[in-house]
Order: sequence, then C-alpha cells, then structure tokens
Amino acid sequence: MTLQSIPLLYQGSVKDVRGPIQDTAVVFDYTDAYSVFDWGKMPDALKHKGESLAIIAADWFEKLESAETWKEFSKSPTALALRKGNRFGSAFNELGEVLQREGLRTHYLGVVTAGNAAPYISSLKEQSTPFRQIAVKQVSVVKPYGAQVMGRSVFDYTHTRSASSPRLVPLEVVFRFSCPAGSSLIERATKDPQYLASIGFSGARVGAGERYDFPILELFTKLESTDRLLTLSEGLAISGLSAAKLQEVLFKTAWVAGWVRSVCAKKGLELADGKLEWAIQGEGDDAQLILVDAIGPDELRILSAESPESNGTPVQLSKEFLRAFYRPSEWYARVGKAKQEADAKGSSDWKRGVSEGPKELTPQFRELASQLYQCLANELTGRTWFTGAWPLSRVTQELQSASRNESP
Repeated sequence: MTLQSIPLLYQGSVKDVRGPIQDTAVVFDYTDAYSVFDWGKMPDALKHKGESLAIIAADWFEKLESAETWKEFSKSPTALALRKGNRFGSAFNELGEVLQREGLRTHYLGVVTAGNAAPYISSLKEQSTPFRQIAVKQVSVVKPYGAQVMGRSVFDYTHTRSASSPRLVPLEVVFRFSCPAGSSLIERATKDPQYLASIGFSGARVGAGERYDFPILELFTKLESTDRLLTLSEGLAISGLSAAKLQEVLFKTAWVAGWVRSVCAKKGLELADGKLEWAIQGEGDDAQLILVDAIGPDELRILSAESPESNGTPVQLSKEFLRAFYRPSEWYARVGKAKQEADAKGSSDWKRGVSEGPKELTPQFRELASQLYQCLANELTGRTWFTGAWPLSRVTQELQSASRNESP
C-alpha cells in the first residue's frame, strides 16, 4: 500500500484525512491548498505549503508532549510573565506543574513514511527530507445537524456530545496576546461593556496596541458553517464537558499559547493570537484532554519585529496577509453581504448568496506565500528543510512591499 492508496476518509479545504492505518490511526495529508473567510478551498496552490505545515506540526507536537520541553519553558521570561498575568488563582499554576511532570497529551503519533510493503510511522528525527503526512490517533467527529426552532435554523449538538471516545470537543479556543487596530475584540468590548467580565477578564484593557502577558481567551464554534462566538455557558452546553474540564481546556490553551509565543520570541517574532482545538478521552473526572487537529502558521497570527522600515507597524507573517489580499475585492464584499443576509433569515447557507468565486492570487503573491511557509518551517523548527527558502529578512521585506503595492 502506497501513501496515496490509503483510503480517503475526509477531504478538507487544506488537508485530507486518510486511513485507518495500524487499526486506530489516521493520516493527515497536508495539501498545498489554503482557505480564508470560511470559503473553503481557494483557487491557488502554494508550492511546499503542505510540507511546511506537516513539518511544523510534527516538530511542535513532539516537543509539547515532552516534559523536558515544559521544564525548560517554565524558566523562560514568557512563562514567568504568563504566571504573573494569571488572574485565576493556583489552579492555573498547578496545571503548569503537571505539564512539567507529564508533558501534554496530543493525538500525534509520528511521521508517515513510505515503506517497502506498507507505510509506517516514525519520529521526526528520522526524517531528512520534507514530508506532508503525519499519523494521529483517530478522534470521533460528529457534526451537529441542522434543525428548525420557531422558524429559525439552529444546530443540534445532541449526537456530537454523545460521540464515542475519544471525541472532538466542538469548540475553537481563540487566544489573544495583543489587540491590533480593527480587532473584533475591540468591537465586542465597545458594544457590550460587560463582555470581558462575562468571559473572565474583568478589568482588562482593550484598545489598539494593547498587549497581554496572559492571553484573553474566547470560545467559538468549530463544526458549523461559520465560526460563531460563544458565551462560556454556551460553550459548556454544546461541548458536553463539565465546568472543570472546560476550565482545563482554557488553561491548557493558555499554557500552549505561551510556549508557542516563546518559540516565536526566540526568532525575533511576535505571536499575536491563534486558535487551538481539543478532544476528550474517557468520562468523568478521569477523562483526559488531548490537543488535536493542526498547530502551525494557519492557526496563528505571527508578526515580524517592528523595524524603522515598517514605520513601527509589524508585518504579518501568517495567513493573515492572504486575507489582506482579498479584503479590497468585490468577492470579499459579496461574502460579507451574503453572511449578513443569511443571518437575518436564520439560515446557515450563506454561500448561495455569492454568485462568483474568488480570483486567483497574482504570481507575486503566490510565490511570496510559498516562500513564507518554507521560511517559517525552517525558522520555527530550527532545521533547514527547504534549502531554496528565502531568509526571514527577505520574506519580511517582500511582504511589506506587496502589502503596499498589490490588490486583487
């Protein structure tokens, strides 16, 4: 059996899921596609993107599982600032101690390598060339089904909550270490002065340029057609978790986010925000939370260090620069209008309101995007996987130039 002949279980916008292999494992097959604004697969392929994301995911999952990683991180300025910014008492710090003893549980199993008879799973250190497949533990993913209540479209999570173990927690946990101009967090806090208090961050200052040692944490839906902001009570209800487990999800997200922030800081980069996903295995107090899905640049907003050439404005070093390419376009305007109209009707099928799809990237943006992913794979793992990748300084300069001069 070749890697390509492994049965396809699910075809996503940016990665495919194949399997099973070795009974309970599945394969994440990272493609060169990308997605923005909940649209799904965009028209371009970004050379080496899939390999770059697979490499970063494997590197970070292996490190996060190691207790030694957490012991080393605990001594860093970022970890000290995280503990200092903690407003939730000893439970958060005690969880950090557990990570130093046990490491973090994840669904990662290893890199999938083509063998003579069948694919096999190996560690990252055994790899000398880029790859695009990793093996992970199979997790039950049961999407909520659409239903009608009082003439409105709603999502029913009954079967999602009762899926077999281990099951996906149907939440995206968003963390924010900074608040850039135009942030949706500013808009929410302005419209509802009690919003921050309602999610546990009473007294936090929100405004353009604000930064946080302890990230502000928010919950969004994961399995609906559009990511939807949730209150803590709503997150508790649709997740099927106990209150203690939901808090553990949030605390572990803060710890993982802090570690990633430290990795970026060592390279002179700033982690502004990102999102993580979790699964739960077992029931009751003994149930174990598992970090799942992907972790890398597509889930994060990474910024360059400020420089005189940037006039004090950091450069986006993540998928955000692709979003910026499309924001001035007619397609983006149609997407926004379609979402508003669908929401007003109580419908989740907003794509029907968009008559034409997005245009392709310019050749300059396509090459720059490819180079960005390759550069980040080299920088964030500390290994030269792509010898033809541009250095970080050039990627930053080219991104800055492109953001000033290009539009769709």
